[in-house]
Amino acid sequence: MKKACYRIGEILYWVLCLLLIANIALCIFGIRPFVVVSGSMEPAIQTGSISWVNLRADADHLQQGDILAFERNDGELVLHRIVRRTEAGIVTKGDANPVPDAALVRVHQIKGKVLFSVPYVGKAFMKNAEEFAVFFLTGSVILFILLKTVKISGGTYYEKHNTEE
Repeated sequence: MKKACYRIGEILYWVLCLLLIANIALCIFGIRPFVVVSGSMEPAIQTGSISWVNLRADADHLQQGDILAFERNDGELVLHRIVRRTEAGIVTKGDANPVPDAALVRVHQIKGKVLFSVPYVGKAFMKNAEEFAVFFLTGSVILFILLKTVKISGGTYYEKHNTEE
């Protein structure tokens, strides 16, 4: 039983390490996580999801159907689908909204393109969505250090005190 628990812990440790490395790599390449705080994009993106947005996406290559991250005039970040492009700007609409957004999105408002979302993970951060990226990265580093410490001490203990069951 001890051996099975140790192996499960070892697997969990490496999975979390890979997730940490992947998240750091995504941030280095300009892909940042955002917490979705409204239901305007349901069912495609649920409230409480985390969406990773490519901040380096080229506005000229965005197409109809892409989910766009843009900043409204009031400073709020919005994730809505592109309905069509016009010479004046981009028409967007939330999937759950009955009509397109009243205001056109201009190029200077575009933050990036949504690449993927993970449902429910962001529910714990919904009240402080702005701080999510900092918390996520800091928490990942702290978790990595803690897991490494536990792994070293746990692995040493296990190897010294292992008796075959």
